[in-house]
Amino acid sequence: MSHEWLTDTLAATSTAGAVEGDDWSFNTATTRPVRRTNRTQIFRKDIAVSETQRAVNPAGFRDGYAYEIAKATKEIARNLESTLFVTASGAGASGTTVAARTLTPFRGWLTATAAGAGQTVSALATTTSSAGVLTPDLFNAGLERCYLNGGNPEQVYVSPGVKRVISRFTATNQNRNIAAVDKKLVAALDLYDTDFGIIQVVMDRWIPQATNTVTTTAASDIIGNIYFLERAKNRLAWLRPVMHTLVGKNGDAVRGSVLGEVTLEVLNPLANFCETQVNNIS
Repeated sequence: MSHEWLTDTLAATSTAGAVEGDDWSFNTATTRPVRRTNRTQIFRKDIAVSETQRAVNPAGFRDGYAYEIAKATKEIARNLESTLFVTASGAGASGTTVAARTLTPFRGWLTATAAGAGQTVSALATTTSSAGVLTPDLFNAGLERCYLNGGNPEQVYVSPGVKRVISRFTATNQNRNIAAVDKKLVAALDLYDTDFGIIQVVMDRWIPQATNTVTTTAASDIIGNIYFLERAKNRLAWLRPVMHTLVGKNGDAVRGSVLGEVTLEVLNPLANFCETQVNNIS
């Protein structure tokens, strides 16, 4: 199933002004809304529990079948989250009678093709001294690119290794006042006050993490990505919310399925940004 929405662009700014008393001058519109599409992807977990398992009294839960429903729902949510951040930069698959239909993840939208002139994807420096190492300057460069394209991201999604890198960011003449009575050293950074506003640093275990862990290694590990996202410009479009369907009995067992169908709707790719080839310098 194909989900569609429209995006449009504003005309370039002008400082010319208008002449007093001038006649109307109508220009034919040269831009039209662009139709964007993404395929829906089905996430499904089939479950079967024997009547014996339902009859016994296991520790921690009352009904084995109800427990499997709850477990399958959580697994679907996890599968969806990991799908949104996969490394693939291409479009999703339309599917066949034997192959599943797949959606286009964030990385597929943040491409030169989606934005034009390569405005949304940038590889980090690959010099010997800073091969793929995320720095405050590179972090702000991503935010600047978004801002110049009209976006205002308020969150950056990173892998655990990159989160540790960001927590070690330091500023010139930076001081931290810590009360001795608290006996606590603050070493984490969750909110980063930048030139482009306060950015929430969100650690996500499903964002692929690079295997490169030293500064002398070239930034060739393309799975090391970080995502600057503007929440208002991204949303999940559900065709079928996650629901349980009772299939029925199969001999002495009860069968069912937990299923949902959804796609990623990116209202404006330019409002987001992806920095690639980020090494895991932990």
